[in-house]
Formats: sequence, C-alpha cells, structure tokens
Amino acid sequence: MAHLAFCFCCFVWGTSFILLERVTHVMGPVEIGSWRMLSGAAIVGACWWAKRDEYRMTLRDFLLIAAASILFTAPPQVIQAYVLEQGFGHGFFGTMVAAIPLLTILVSVPMLGVRPTGRELVGVLGGLGCIFLLVEEGMNRGMSIGLLALTMVIPLSSAVSNTFFKWKLPHVPAAPLTTTMLLVAAFALMPLQAAPGLLATYHVGPPSGAAVSADAVTYLLLLGIVGSGVSTMVYIWLVLTRGPLFAGMTTYVVPVIALLWGTLDHEVISGQQAMAIAGVLGMVALVQSGAKSGDPVLEPAVAGDFVTSLPLSAEADGLVTLPVREIPLTDRRAVSAQSQVA
Repeated sequence: MAHLAFCFCCFVWGTSFILLERVTHVMGPVEIGSWRMLSGAAIVGACWWAKRDEYRMTLRDFLLIAAASILFTAPPQVIQAYVLEQGFGHGFFGTMVAAIPLLTILVSVPMLGVRPTGRELVGVLGGLGCIFLLVEEGMNRGMSIGLLALTMVIPLSSAVSNTFFKWKLPHVPAAPLTTTMLLVAAFALMPLQAAPGLLATYHVGPPSGAAVSADAVTYLLLLGIVGSGVSTMVYIWLVLTRGPLFAGMTTYVVPVIALLWGTLDHEVISGQQAMAIAGVLGMVALVQSGAKSGDPVLEPAVAGDFVTSLPLSAEADGLVTLPVREIPLTDRRAVSAQSQVA
C-alpha cells in the first residue's frame, strides 16, 4: 500500500507543474494558492466527515497545525506559482523539489533524533548530485540567484513541516490534519488577496487583461482536489507511517515526471539531463531497497520521551520508520516488546 501511495504522489505532483504553469497565464499566485487549498480542504474534509473516527481535535493540536500551516504551507503555495510564471520552464522547476530528502535529514536529526543509515545517506547525496546536474543546465537559461533562493524555500518548508508533523502530531489522522492545514493556509492568504496594492507591490497579482477560461478552471480544480487535497492526505499518511525520509523520496521521481511533461510540451531535454534522470531513479532504488517491512524498527525518542510504538491513527499493518541507534538494555529508555512494530 505504501508503495502505491508513493507512485500516486509522484505522478500527481510531477503533473502539477505543467497544470500550474497553464493556470498562471490567467490567474495570480495568491489567487491560485487560495483556491487550490480551499478545494483541496473541501474534498479531504468530506472524507474526514464520512469516516467519523474517534479522533477529536484538541486546542493544542489545532494551534500546532495552524502555526505549521501559516509558516510552511501558505508561502510555498504562492512561491511555486510565482516562479513558474517567470517563464523558465515548468520542467526545470520540477527539479527543485528534489532537495527535500537532504533537508529532511538535516532537520530530522535535531527534531526526531533520527540518524540515516549509510545506504540512505549515500542514496540521498547521490540523488542530489544528479539533481544539481539538472540545476546547472537550468541556470544557463538565465535564472537569477535570488529567484533560485526563493525557489529553495519550497523544499525547505516541506522538509521542516514533514518532520514537524512526525515529531509533534503523529497521533493526528491524515484527514483532519490535511483539512485543517489547507483551510488555515487558505484563510491566511485571504487578507493579501483582498489588498490589490500589496499584490501589485509583490508582483503576485493576476496578469492584466487576462480572462479566466474553462480549461484554467478545470486545471485549478484538479490541482486543488487531487494535487492539494487527496495527494497531500496520502503524503501525510506516508510521513506518519513510513517516516519523513521515505515520503520525501517522492521528490526524486517528481522531477523525472515533470521533465517528461516538459518534453511533451516541447521543452528540450539534453543528454546531461537524461543521465541525471537515470541517476535519480537509481538512487531512489538504492534507498528504498534498504527498507525491509519484516524487520522490527524502533520509533525514535523525541525530546527526552520514552520510545513508544507508532500511533494507531496511522492505520496500517506493517509500519516501518527510519532506523535509529539501538538503545542498550541497561538504559532506562529500553523499549518493551510492545513498542516494536513488525
């Protein structure tokens, strides 16, 4: 099930770049971000209501989700549309998200106490090396350092939010977490959308004289319902059940799909790009081949807590998280048999 979810997220997000680029021809980044998250929240919220599980959101959970949403969900939604409308090619910007696994490793060490295995580290660093080959060619198109730095906010925000959810909110099911996250982010953007002066100042308003077409509306609904709704819920499920690094590996396949869509859209892929794509897929295989569902793996201790089992809200039979350093039996934090997941 986890691997099917992995492939689903890869295809949806790899396709989202070309759809989003089309919508930016007639709508502004803030407007796109708001509608994407509202429509996504509607479909996931319906799933949450239909399921009616025993989970009841507490004030603490809501405040944590709201803070993460305002800081790490709303800004990337606007930034992604903004950089795509600059005209450097949707296939090129699809490669930028591949920095998420390395950034996830960096933030997981202090936040989760998780150390990657040698196989995972080699795979992540090797994959990033391949991605930098893609970025090097993209820089020759004239992309500025400032725009590149702004683009890197997207993977950084994703890495921090993924790890934060695993750290502070592992007990929250995917549907309520996704619904709340998207709704709060959408409402956070509404004051900006209602201020034309600010939109013009930051160049995030709609193109002048553009008329919204039926195709643009269709693409936006797909981006919202599937891209920001269903796929986000599936991705959070992956984070909660398999850990942020496994989920973050989707961002190695997403650039490949984005570049393939770019080829269909008459964006040229060079030999260097083709070799980098092959290297990316090889690194994904290397990292994922090291995860064996039959091996019991301990959940990392967080902020001095005892090592415990994964939450029941993850709703999966064979859960595997990132491997961590073994705790000696003489240590007071040594786990009991119940805290291992087969």
